[in-house]
Amino acid sequence: MTLRMRVGQLIAFFFRSLLWSLNLLLALYTCLSYWLLYSLQTEHWLAGMLMISIPVVWFLNLVTVGLWLTTRPWRSWLSGIVLLIGIILFGSRTFVWHQPNELTTPGTRLKLFSYNVQAFGEQEYWERRQSSPRVRRILNYVLRYDAPIKCFQEFYNSTGVSDYDMVGRFEKAGYHYSAFLRPEAAHVASGDIGIAIFSIYPILDSGRELFDTHNGIVWANVKIGNDTIRIINVHLHSMGIRVGKVLKQKKIKGVQHETRGVLSALRTGFINRNEEVRKVEEYIQNSHYPVIVTGDHNDTPYSVVYERLRRLLPNSFEEAGRGFGFSYNRLPGFIRIDHQFHDPKLPVLNFETINYVKYSDHYPIVGTYLVK
Repeated sequence: MTLRMRVGQLIAFFFRSLLWSLNLLLALYTCLSYWLLYSLQTEHWLAGMLMISIPVVWFLNLVTVGLWLTTRPWRSWLSGIVLLIGIILFGSRTFVWHQPNELTTPGTRLKLFSYNVQAFGEQEYWERRQSSPRVRRILNYVLRYDAPIKCFQEFYNSTGVSDYDMVGRFEKAGYHYSAFLRPEAAHVASGDIGIAIFSIYPILDSGRELFDTHNGIVWANVKIGNDTIRIINVHLHSMGIRVGKVLKQKKIKGVQHETRGVLSALRTGFINRNEEVRKVEEYIQNSHYPVIVTGDHNDTPYSVVYERLRRLLPNSFEEAGRGFGFSYNRLPGFIRIDHQFHDPKLPVLNFETINYVKYSDHYPIVGTYLVK
């Protein structure tokens, strides 16, 4: 054996050993993330960082399996087992494929539409004055979509511009009942209502709780025939993910600055949402009626917020959705942060993420429930 061959073998051995060591660390990290999410032993923001990284470490484990299969196939078992455990524990949160359930028992089909409308583009002042075609399209879409109850986040209203007088337009469209996070903003020339519920069914009672400038809870007890259910519409603290800003930076210092900003926003978001979800739990537990929770939760299925709500109510996507259900229309794009949870007394017949409607930075979500 020549010296060159020996050197080549040593280099190959070094890189295989390095890869195996990294593989062991990756497997330990993945299992720790599983344990944190499954047990919720701690809700510290660092634990939250580990939990939301689960899809990323799944991808890394899959790559590792592929690498070992081409060199040392027997070593692929480690990441393979780790992936299998993740699919068993959390697979239904990631990908499902259900067919719509047919109505086989007596009851009323209730379609619940939820959409973060990004203030209908009102941040562009000239559009508010000129009512551009893009703005008119989203305004008309949310008005015409066929659903008796509609929930919105980042809802905007203006009595000074006819197209933006959405409260009045919903009233004319037959939605005579409503509940707002900021009711006073419904009757001014430029009103940031925030969270809104519109219903063609009578609202017997409602309430609201403001967390900060944009976030909060609005609930409404809705009478449907002889039954009453509670709709809880939430908008929790933003995730703070602005990947586009990081990618637009041309200098290392700019990338470092924006990355620090994203990490800081993530930390703040984890802390705030963990406090806010406890308020949501109170409104669920204090309700005398079956509950549906909908809205922009700003957290993925691998988070404290999702896990806590999932322990109280089944998730509608997991029970009746199709595909991955990604609901965020911006980079990174492969996350599901808009959710619906329902009382078992209100079985879900169908759930859809309308990912071809791209007027906002979120996609609309629609759940169809059976009110027995």
